[in-house]
Amino acid sequence: MPKLNAIHRFPVKGFSPQILDQIELSVGKGLPFDRHWAIENGPGQFEANAPGHVSKKNFLMLAGQADLAGWSTRFDEANQVWTTIAPDGTCLQVDLNDADTHTPLFDHLSRTLADQVRGRLRLVQAGDQAMTDIPDPYPSIINLASVRDLAERTGMPLDPVRFRGNLLIDGLEPWAELDMVGERLVVGEAEIEIRARIRRCVATSINPVTAARDADIPKALFDNFGHMDCGVYVSVERGGVVTVDDTLARK
Repeated sequence: MPKLNAIHRFPVKGFSPQILDQIELSVGKGLPFDRHWAIENGPGQFEANAPGHVSKKNFLMLAGQADLAGWSTRFDEANQVWTTIAPDGTCLQVDLNDADTHTPLFDHLSRTLADQVRGRLRLVQAGDQAMTDIPDPYPSIINLASVRDLAERTGMPLDPVRFRGNLLIDGLEPWAELDMVGERLVVGEAEIEIRARIRRCVATSINPVTAARDADIPKALFDNFGHMDCGVYVSVERGGVVTVDDTLARK
């Protein structure tokens, strides 16, 4: 029986995940505080007075700034305080809702990333609009069996965090999730519908521990399967609490 193996959310786009045991899903929304904030990389398309979805290229992101994988982070949801530890060991803490606390972090990022920073850094958020790669409020599912199969075919271990999914599941056949678009699943108290396959970009080629570009994941997917998809987007159709080790059942 397939089950929920792990829950990951990424409070600030491009940085490390927060690993949770339980979370409450709401109808028509992504995970609470998942990609709720992003760091704008120089002047871009984001409008604070009329926030909405804009291209990920406006923000610091793994595909453009692979060194971000070397930063570890912690998120205090109650106080909305974000703690970062840079690769050199520097620990910086910011109140995500207080711009006056952000400058030391931005200064350190600018020194670390050097010419990868295009200008002024700014922490932004768009209310209920998550800073995901798509405009739809869809959490993502990663099938761990698919990741293991790809790892065997590439001959190297692949940390599932490469795929930056929210709900990591196990117990399905490898790649079965790709053929389940349109199906509904019950997990814990929630019901979800599989909406679309996820086409993978170069960000998956970055090792989430070492920050090295040590694999070409899109190419490996295409060479082995004729597509570049891994994981699926889902919509929340009935809200409720989901917990690690909950089973997933087709409805």
